[in-house]
Amino acid sequence: MICSIIQLDQPRHDVFQPRETLSGTFRLVDVELEDVGHLEFSVVWYTEGKGDEDIGVHFFETLDWTNGMLGAAASGEDGLPSRNSVCRASETADDGACFRFSVTLPASPLSYYGMILKIRWCVRVRIFLKSGRVLKSEKHFTIGKIPNVQVDLN
Repeated sequence: MICSIIQLDQPRHDVFQPRETLSGTFRLVDVELEDVGHLEFSVVWYTEGKGDEDIGVHFFETLDWTNGMLGAAASGEDGLPSRNSVCRASETADDGACFRFSVTLPASPLSYYGMILKIRWCVRVRIFLKSGRVLKSEKHFTIGKIPNVQVDLN
């Protein structure tokens, strides 16, 4: 099954502080890189719940053949992307191409999991195949620690 697998470098149960650096990898599974038209990598927040749903894009990058980002591997001394970037990793997994990312998180909005409204953050990868098929993968994480709201209905 064609997909992308997103992994975060920090092993802290996916909880980050504002302005902290979010870094990790994503790899394409069961797809040849030559079959990919382009990729979209983003770090976004969105709301769920009552009322209109909103989305905010904190970081967005298109990787395609014309900008060289699909074919070229990272050329940094340590093979890691610079801050607020995504690049093809110099290593390749046995089952697909690997990419590294590094993004400094914003001060707000913080993640919030209320009864009426939720604010969620995620790393999102969309794969646009040359055949016209589009695949999406997401890895959710939390920014900040807001206590749960206690509601007394008595």
